Amino acid sequence: MRLPGFRTRLAMFFVATLIVVQGLTAGLAYEVARRHLLAEGGRQLTANADAFVAQMNDLSERVASGVQIMSLDYALRSAIGTRDRGTILSVLRNHGHRVGAARMQLIGLDGLVQMDSTTTAGDGKPFAFPELVASAYDGHAASVATVGGKAYWVVVVPIYAPQPVGLVAASIPLDDALVAHMQQLSALPRDVELVARDDDGAYKAIAHGDSRPELTASFVERGEDLPRHPTVTRMGGREYLALAQALRQPTASGSVLAVMGYSLDDAMRPYKAIWSAWLGLLALGLVSGLIASWLVARGVSRPLEALAEAARRIAGGDYQGTPSIRRRDEIGDLAQAFRTMGDAVHERERRIRHQAMHDPVTGLPNRAAAETAIDADLAQAPLRGGALLVVGVNRLPDIVKTLGHAIADRLMADAGQRVRSVAGEAMVARVTDTQFAVWLCGGDSTGAVGVARRVVKVLGEPYQEAQVSMDIGPAVGIALAPDHGEHASALLRRAEVAEFAAIGSNAGVDIYDPCTDPHRPERLSLMSDLRDAIDDDALELWFQPKRNLLDGRIDAAEALVRWHRPGHGMVPPDQFIGVAEETGNVRRVTRWVLARGIAQAAQLHREGREMKVWLNLSAHDIGDTGLPERVAELLARHELPPSAIALEVTESAVIGEPEVALDVLRRFADMGIDVVIDDFGIGQTSFAYLRRLPVTELKIDRMFVRQLGQDVTDRTIVRALVELGHRLGFRVTAEGVEDEGSLDYLADVGCDHAQGYFIGRPMPFRDLCSFYDAQTVA
Repeated sequence: MRLPGFRTRLAMFFVATLIVVQGLTAGLAYEVARRHLLAEGGRQLTANADAFVAQMNDLSERVASGVQIMSLDYALRSAIGTRDRGTILSVLRNHGHRVGAARMQLIGLDGLVQMDSTTTAGDGKPFAFPELVASAYDGHAASVATVGGKAYWVVVVPIYAPQPVGLVAASIPLDDALVAHMQQLSALPRDVELVARDDDGAYKAIAHGDSRPELTASFVERGEDLPRHPTVTRMGGREYLALAQALRQPTASGSVLAVMGYSLDDAMRPYKAIWSAWLGLLALGLVSGLIASWLVARGVSRPLEALAEAARRIAGGDYQGTPSIRRRDEIGDLAQAFRTMGDAVHERERRIRHQAMHDPVTGLPNRAAAETAIDADLAQAPLRGGALLVVGVNRLPDIVKTLGHAIADRLMADAGQRVRSVAGEAMVARVTDTQFAVWLCGGDSTGAVGVARRVVKVLGEPYQEAQVSMDIGPAVGIALAPDHGEHASALLRRAEVAEFAAIGSNAGVDIYDPCTDPHRPERLSLMSDLRDAIDDDALELWFQPKRNLLDGRIDAAEALVRWHRPGHGMVPPDQFIGVAEETGNVRRVTRWVLARGIAQAAQLHREGREMKVWLNLSAHDIGDTGLPERVAELLARHELPPSAIALEVTESAVIGEPEVALDVLRRFADMGIDVVIDDFGIGQTSFAYLRRLPVTELKIDRMFVRQLGQDVTDRTIVRALVELGHRLGFRVTAEGVEDEGSLDYLADVGCDHAQGYFIGRPMPFRDLCSFYDAQTVA
């Protein structure tokens, strides 16, 4: 929807300003009047509450005077002395009628009711409000009390003859008639209620004034307490100022309050004439302001409309034809400045666009420009495809650290020119600090490999500057569209993966292979599922038995972690253990293996199966200085001797952090736990360092054992390793035994233990127990 023109908006601005000013003035006046009325209403309510209490006190004084006159009646005092019940009741009823009391009671000095003008059921019972009796001897006592859901003004007066002979209690009902009478005698507000708590503890009106505003009911319905200070409330669409004044009352009586209301709507009624006059002035001001503002806006809007049209052309890329406005005022200056600004914006936009899409060092398109161009080609001809080459200058970080950024920038500029010289018509861009991209639109793998080899060749020449000659170290990764991705971002990422793989290849060129991509979605899903499996205790321990070659018995088993992934079946350990090491979860896997393995080793021990359980530690675990304490805690918890387990570590794990590894392994050895070097013979362990390690056993790697029955060279190596291990004081285990000939040879050369499929495949714990028991029976 098109907005109104400038003239209209300017006129509307003046009119709106007038409306806002008038509205603020009216609002301010209304708020001042309202605040004044609230303050005045609060003062009136407080004064009325005090007046109501004063009237009640005057009432008690009048009643007390009447009762005191009655107490001077000789006939009453004589009747009290002679216990003349009829005379006493007659006097009580006559005087009660004169003072407006609904009930008159004669109370003895002991606080017991002797006579009641309304009933005989209370004779001889304690007076309901003993504190009034106690305080009446000072002249009289008065208070509001509730009896049977009704409120009474109770006045107690002593009778002297001349010593106290009793007391008279007069109960005056606080009903609608009394409240209305009190309103006539004073300036009490029309909205007055007397309230008391009912059996449910809620306040209920028991008397009203002239009107029935139901103030109390509105508070009760909203679940609010009655206000003890003047408070604004709404009731029946009207606004009131309400106040609840507690009346003096004895302890044994429920609370009685006088609730008074002050109608703000009635108080604001005199101001309506003022609002009507203000509305008339506003209407007159609006008409005058509209006419004046339209005349002013007309003289200003025309040149500005011309400038607005020119601005729209500039926004569309047309920097020609700015308006020529011949004026010597501020608008003329604005038009001249506008023309100058348009020329400057045009030039600045050209430079910014070039900088945003090009690399400042090489002058080549940058990553954003490359992605835009590649996506445009793929969108225009999706079936045509193409090949994307990512060229890495892998020596650049070392050159920056050694010689600085300036020479590194010059090297990259030279490398960019070399790549362009062999890329032909292909687009060349710099996509990262160390990488270029070459996009072969419509190219295939054969053409891409050819270009890649030419790039490697041209970048293979060292970069020379002054007396320094620097190898660039090129590597090229290739991703094909649409096989490896249908968008530039996916192709770039996968070509980078291929480039990293090409760094270690002889040719320096590699094509993306999804199977070797460490960031493929399936691998990320595997990481997430592995974390869940550890948290949910969904891993399993299987055990591969070991045979003692001296007596032929199964006396040990290696614990191997297994994972049955829901929906995928059994996952090979080399897949998820590698993921655990990459994601930092391998220590959690190890903690789980140690806890489960030691628990099951303890079960074997308790059930009399003499089998040592071998548990594997990773390179990450060897650096955990708290691991020995954790293992000791598990052994103590399951009451398992340390000799019942052995811990396997690889040669590479020991070599990685030799001092830390030496400390951790010595602490295990000091606990009495056997430490075994796994995969012995293929690592880099020096014998000098091996002698320092607190190991008790060496495990010959399976690559030397698998073909032991047929390969003479393997036999020679195994015999040498067994003899060397024994001479160094170690026991020796061979893994990977898959035939009887290999087992016999190992026994002949004195190998201590053998492990492999020929002896037993990895099996669940219950099958291991059955396997061991079957051996025992045999």
